[in-house]
Amino acid sequence: MVAAVAAIGTLWTSVAMATITQGDFSVFGFFETREAGHWGEGSASRDSTSTTLIHPTPTSTFAIPGKSFGYTGGSFDFNHWDLAEQRNLADVRPDYHMIKNYKMLGRFDTLIIKDADFFAYYRPWYDSVGSIKNIGRAEPNTDATPYSMNHSSNNGLTGVPSLQNSYFKNDLREWYAQLNFTDNLSARIGKQQVIWSEADALSGTEVTNPVNATWHGVYGAEAAEDVRTNLRMIKLNYILPDFLKTANNEVEAFIIPGDYEASTLTSGLLTQADPRNPYVVPATFDGACTTCNATTAPFASAFPVNINQEGQIINASEIPNWDAKGMIFIPIGPVVKGKASGQFYDFYSKDLSRTPSNSLENSEFGARYSSLLPIGNGLQASFIYLYEFRSALTKTCYACTGAVTGLPGAFAIAPGTFLAPGTFLNRPRRGVPVGGTVEAVSTTDYRRNHFIGLTGTYYDKDLTDIVYRYDILYQPKIGVAVPAFVNPNEEQWTEFTRWIIAGDRPTYIPWISKQHTFITAQFTETWYPDRPTDAVPQITTSGKVRELSSLAFINFTNWLMNGQLTAGNLLLWDIDDNVGELATTNVYRYSRNVLFGVNAQWFIGRSGRYTDPYLLSRQQRFNELEFTFTYEI
Repeated sequence: MVAAVAAIGTLWTSVAMATITQGDFSVFGFFETREAGHWGEGSASRDSTSTTLIHPTPTSTFAIPGKSFGYTGGSFDFNHWDLAEQRNLADVRPDYHMIKNYKMLGRFDTLIIKDADFFAYYRPWYDSVGSIKNIGRAEPNTDATPYSMNHSSNNGLTGVPSLQNSYFKNDLREWYAQLNFTDNLSARIGKQQVIWSEADALSGTEVTNPVNATWHGVYGAEAAEDVRTNLRMIKLNYILPDFLKTANNEVEAFIIPGDYEASTLTSGLLTQADPRNPYVVPATFDGACTTCNATTAPFASAFPVNINQEGQIINASEIPNWDAKGMIFIPIGPVVKGKASGQFYDFYSKDLSRTPSNSLENSEFGARYSSLLPIGNGLQASFIYLYEFRSALTKTCYACTGAVTGLPGAFAIAPGTFLAPGTFLNRPRRGVPVGGTVEAVSTTDYRRNHFIGLTGTYYDKDLTDIVYRYDILYQPKIGVAVPAFVNPNEEQWTEFTRWIIAGDRPTYIPWISKQHTFITAQFTETWYPDRPTDAVPQITTSGKVRELSSLAFINFTNWLMNGQLTAGNLLLWDIDDNVGELATTNVYRYSRNVLFGVNAQWFIGRSGRYTDPYLLSRQQRFNELEFTFTYEI
């Protein structure tokens, strides 16, 4: 339908305009279709071995795990392409000017509200990838379950998204009323974003709206505003008069009355963890160990986990190769030819804590004071304070007993880890000895934390003609994973800071374009002042947390072909791990309302690094080429 509308609209491009206006009501938007593929995923290599069965007595059966297929591929493997996106979406933004000169709808006197607008942003979409590929990108040897349509019939898998949840979206992203009481005092009420940062990437002070990388993540045509999670809030704005040689003084404050969304990592992050999804986060498990998983407490890290239902150890050092029905192996049988035999057990992780309820008691707060300071040509500065749920601490439940599992006969085999003989999450395959279920139990400390930030700009027009931007964040508490000898719970709060300096400059480069090239460069330094010994990221429990971590990028934006073609080219580099990405975004305006786009992201550098906190080395199987067709209304 979208393609048909766009094709017909192309024939009458001289009639349509970008905005439809009728009195006080206007609508802006577009229809778009996107197709994308991943390269570098490689293929399964033929190095698998079958499970070996051992019968020491006529009535006992043990097994030696086999090995599943390995994987090839990488940034320079162009032999295997995989469909990653076939999305059709609409972008509709109505705006209604409902109050003018204290009159609502031109009739009712509001007394205190001088001017007001109601704004909404509706963005529905459908991605046919899940319908075309019923197990997504998952490999057959990972016991991948075909997508079900909704949660109620999702094959009994806990936490595994359905087709409806992953590939359909009926999203009223924003809706709010902008109320202007005077020229100095205004309020915005509704579902919205608060962006106070002056940084472009890895912003320190962009904390409030959690980043949602569940659908398409940060690939290709996805705009920054579409990656952020909008929150219901009340925001007030007051413009102060100039004083003490300062100018542009402004105070903003907001309250989020119980709209909990995320509290992962530094600024909140929602990720896709379904191995079937093309945009599953390539998070790693436990360093270079391909048969263990430190998230399952000390017990499981000593034995192979994530074994498929055929009894084969899966190359599951990262989530994209994970098995939702994976088992754990316990060597309790005799040793045969130097290899221990044993039994398999279904494995399940359970967190006993509930996320904060959406109540006024769990409200979040933020405030900003901005001013143009009399320094040089004028230093713009914003002082930020936030009190929000944006960092949680997950701990092994050392005090728990087997009763918390709800499994009959469960008993502890390690702190926070319990075994229930004879209880099965999945129906055992014939010939594969399964003894029961192992469950790892944890608790999560959800709490509102303090965030203190400073951000702003400075225009040096005397020497460099560069607009400098800076962004600094201090977070007193962020959760990290640590060894048991550092903290018995294997998790610990620590301090976090992020320092960003960036610069923008238009530069005329004759051999590229007759117009200016807009150059943006940024350097980001992340510093953990009191980093615990051997700390690792809590979200993946892999690699390590560096005390100092450096990331830089440079981007060139050009307007070519008399401005019809806008091309952006980016080089981003993780200085510590020697990995990064090359990205290009290109939009060609064919006519007044029709646009064509080509985007690509190519991850390069040292692959397979477990110390890469940004997962750039793991993304090298997820390089993307994307095509877009857009029709504006």
